[in-house]
Amino acid sequence: MPSSGSVVVLPDLPAPAAPVLESRKSAVTIKDVGKVAGVHFTTVSLALRDHPSLPASTRQRIREVAEKMGYVRNPVFAALTHFHLRGRVRAVAPRIGYLVNHTLDRGAALYQLQRQTLLGALEQARLLGFDFEVVGVQEHGFDPERLAAFLESRHITGIVLAGFDPRLDSIALDWTRYSVVKIDSLHMEPQAPVVGSDHRGDVRLALKRLQQLGYRRIGLAVGRADEDATERLYSAGYLLEQRTIPEEDKVPELMLPYECTVAQAGALVGKWIRRHRVDAVMCNWPVIGEMLASAGLRVPRDVACVSLCLLKQDGRMAGVYRNPRVIGAKAVALVNTLLKSGERGVPEFASRTYVRSQWHDGESAPVKA
Repeated sequence: MPSSGSVVVLPDLPAPAAPVLESRKSAVTIKDVGKVAGVHFTTVSLALRDHPSLPASTRQRIREVAEKMGYVRNPVFAALTHFHLRGRVRAVAPRIGYLVNHTLDRGAALYQLQRQTLLGALEQARLLGFDFEVVGVQEHGFDPERLAAFLESRHITGIVLAGFDPRLDSIALDWTRYSVVKIDSLHMEPQAPVVGSDHRGDVRLALKRLQQLGYRRIGLAVGRADEDATERLYSAGYLLEQRTIPEEDKVPELMLPYECTVAQAGALVGKWIRRHRVDAVMCNWPVIGEMLASAGLRVPRDVACVSLCLLKQDGRMAGVYRNPRVIGAKAVALVNTLLKSGERGVPEFASRTYVRSQWHDGESAPVKA
């Protein structure tokens, strides 16, 4: 890991650069984007702020046009606009801190999901004209005073808390100084607005599809750490669907313990499958295929499996794709909204935004003969 106070840069990921203020002649304006997109420039402004008054398809189309044209929001102009009525001007370009409490390359599968979420956040930040910095909380020894001093030195006032490990249940910062949004991390303080996956809906979606494919004894295996970080939403979805399952086909949930290796998890899953005669397993670990192979189980001959955290959409593994880039982008868009409206601290009634996942059929869960 880099030294304290440095930007964490992922492999193959370009370091976040400060916005480049182009000349009046060369800069692409929202009016230019509006002409190409065939909408008024005020509509472009709303779309770039991810404003809910516009249909999601319209917002996405306009954002794609803006990206292709190379539009970059002018942070100085935005600062002048926002602070003009208050009679003061902020000289420093706005900056968003993306806080993590573990290294971003810890394990190939976990890294891929984190990287996609981070890329979505980074792309949205650049589109909106923000400086963007990844901050490793562990680099500051989890000391709130050191972390606060670092954030102040970097002029960071917008914060995304990005998927924190459930063993850290709070960060003792003065949240009244920041506009903050969490990505999942439902277990921890502050109780700020949340953007994340609909884990409960993911389980229900997967189980219903497996039933349509002809499977009866369907089991759920999830990591306890993931359950703790999501208020047990995986289990909630599983229990909701079990109400419709005949008693003789119900399978008890398997909880994988903290610090469980792939080999250890595979042994636990294999024993559970054989004991309860599971014919299809749902798991939120991206490496479920490796786990089953390590247990001597052949997919799909011995057991079908689906991933609740699908990383590739290549037709091999069936499962749920979470749209991590959309999650990262929406988190930054919400921070932008809070910053522009001057909302700091923890709201009395924090919102939760769940991004809908998509089901993908795959060879690991064919139609049951």
